[in-house]
Amino acid sequence: MTEQRRTYTSIVIEREIAAPRQVVWDALLDMIATATGGFVVEGEPAPHGLGAVFEFGMDGLSFREEVISFEPPWRRVYELTGAPVALYQGTTAITDRGDSCLLAWSIVVDPLADGASDGFLVVAEAFLTGFVDRLQAMVESGD
Repeated sequence: MTEQRRTYTSIVIEREIAAPRQVVWDALLDMIATATGGFVVEGEPAPHGLGAVFEFGMDGLSFREEVISFEPPWRRVYELTGAPVALYQGTTAITDRGDSCLLAWSIVVDPLADGASDGFLVVAEAFLTGFVDRLQAMVESGD
């Protein structure tokens, strides 16, 4: 019997943002808390750190996001459950670029073999792209 290899899907959204890394980091964490309705469990360090849990819904699905790595002010990794996928892991990373910084939000997904993940991946990419665009606009306008 031959073991079937998993085929992962990756999506990466990058934006050069005209603001210092710490400003973008703080705005990112605030936007995540606002978009999800806040914490179900605070992480370490409180409130956004390792082990922080958010629960939220989108398109009739209920999600649970748990922070599995937290390295302020540059990297945050989380796992999402509740999506029609075998695995969903997301990473936000912010890198200094002189007076600006590069925000990269990537997800790695193990889609379901029957195609049930396809629609979700389209919605997830559109949501994350919109989120990053709103973050950039907010930070660069000083709001």
